[in-house]
Amino acid sequence: MKKYLIHITAFSILLTAFSCTKNFLDRPPLTQIDNEAYWQTASDLEKYTLQFYPEFPSFGTVGSYLGLIGWDGTRGSDVQIAASPSTLWNGTNQPVTATGNWNWAKIRSVNVFFKNYGKCKDPFAKYQQFVGEAHFFKAWLYFDKVKAYGDVPWYTGPLEMDDPGLFKPRDPRTQVVDSILWHLDKAAEFLKPLKEVDGGNNRLSKEAALLFKSRVALYEGTWQKYHKGTPFGTAGADPDKYLRAAVAAAEELMKPVHNRALYSTGDTENDYRMLFSLVNQAASREVILWKAYSVNLQLSHSFQIYVSDRTAGISMTMQQVYHYLDRNGNAYDYFNTGKTVKGNAFLTKIGQECDPRLSQTVWVPGGVMWDNGFGKGVFTAPFLDKSGETLNNTGFQIRKGNDPKDPQAGSGVSWNTSCETGAIVFRYAEALLNYAEAKAELNESVDYGKSIDLLRARAGMPAFKVQGDANRARYADYGYALSDELHEIRRERTVELGAEGFRYDDIRRWAAHRLLKGKRPQGYPFDKNEWTGRTINYKTDADGFLDPYATAIPNGYGFKENRDYLECIPLNEITLNPKLTPNPGW
Repeated sequence: MKKYLIHITAFSILLTAFSCTKNFLDRPPLTQIDNEAYWQTASDLEKYTLQFYPEFPSFGTVGSYLGLIGWDGTRGSDVQIAASPSTLWNGTNQPVTATGNWNWAKIRSVNVFFKNYGKCKDPFAKYQQFVGEAHFFKAWLYFDKVKAYGDVPWYTGPLEMDDPGLFKPRDPRTQVVDSILWHLDKAAEFLKPLKEVDGGNNRLSKEAALLFKSRVALYEGTWQKYHKGTPFGTAGADPDKYLRAAVAAAEELMKPVHNRALYSTGDTENDYRMLFSLVNQAASREVILWKAYSVNLQLSHSFQIYVSDRTAGISMTMQQVYHYLDRNGNAYDYFNTGKTVKGNAFLTKIGQECDPRLSQTVWVPGGVMWDNGFGKGVFTAPFLDKSGETLNNTGFQIRKGNDPKDPQAGSGVSWNTSCETGAIVFRYAEALLNYAEAKAELNESVDYGKSIDLLRARAGMPAFKVQGDANRARYADYGYALSDELHEIRRERTVELGAEGFRYDDIRRWAAHRLLKGKRPQGYPFDKNEWTGRTINYKTDADGFLDPYATAIPNGYGFKENRDYLECIPLNEITLNPKLTPNPGW
């Protein structure tokens, strides 16, 4: 099996493509559609599609040294923060003049493939996998554009310098999303199932297309539902159409023929954390796509160092912690508990009494941080007195993905990039959550036994139930009415996908700026007696919880809800193409 497929770097991909023909230097560039020599074999098509795999988020491509685990902190959210407030959520982003994210080079490259792949002389069966990959990547690249800008021009072919399409207006986002979903249907048609694909879950598959389709459709369905009547909604859009598509894609993936299941060894106190610590995810039925790393291939990272004795400056917040139920599946009164139980005692108490995924996501006293030949490190207290790469400003320090036995964990390791922990791109758990949310948004009955209950069972938690929570306004004030059922589904999503980079997009599609606007993130209930002789630079609020942004944003986040749900289209692009209209508020 070709395990190298996703862990090849972009540079080595180019080298592979360039070296496949002896007289490459005599050939015209691959992006010239009159290049008749290149597109002759299935191998040519395979090498061409490899250039898009580095577009997937992973260690070294998104966020901090934590990769996806810290992405919500670097981008900004209510549940995970960095040293300074997010400029997006604080409403301080400025108009963009240069091209920035309005870059179409990769989309043009995938359109070059569609323009030329029909020249291949091999039977279609030999290269249909690569056609499926191209369909997937066009959908992937365009979805990023839609999330950033809303309406965007849809291009079916590669534009040349004199092409009038360069000056076309933006197409409605629903038209673009419909095209994205069509491409994902074609991807699901042409991609091989995981059990057959060469490379296994280290390469795109039919299952990956189904999962991504459920994500795109859920995003658009909820975006159109909760932004309806605002400048960000699309006139005449049918949210239910997209929600039904999300359900259908997830339900297809949930069928036994796809053989998906959650990772579990039966260890409810560790399995959830350990899933994200594995070096090799090839045998996991939960992981649908992952990126492999290898020091021997000069591709590795530093993740384990940053979930043991460093932090990359990213911290979880009290707003995340509020979401975890107690071990009996009931709402837990963190607020009043924190009025009397503080500091390390608070961390210990909630670690013992609440959903085991909490103590597998953030460190609680007694947790073994490393035990791998460099001595043994035990977590005793959060790094409130540190800064920079070891800063923790909330008391909730990230543990998710830590493996104390990993050679790169612990303070005995000087900083290096020799970690080989695999990076998960898609996992089955998301499909179960997408299914439940979309069904509930449609006011249809949710089969929790085949969805959320499975997630809870892995952590030893009881089955899903609809309930209220007296403290809900402290962490789930969305700014509009929501059923108890949807509140609990969103709670489960926040818990299960916590510290995986989903929250940033979830807040936007839910039109949930009220989670942040006029508010500041909280940390744990501070006990100053535990820090005698050490300087802590963070204030506490009136209730005794850490208030890390008290000085930076005394009035809370200043999100501009009539502007900041979409990015600014670069002003120079509007100057070059007057048919491009600015986004609302810009």
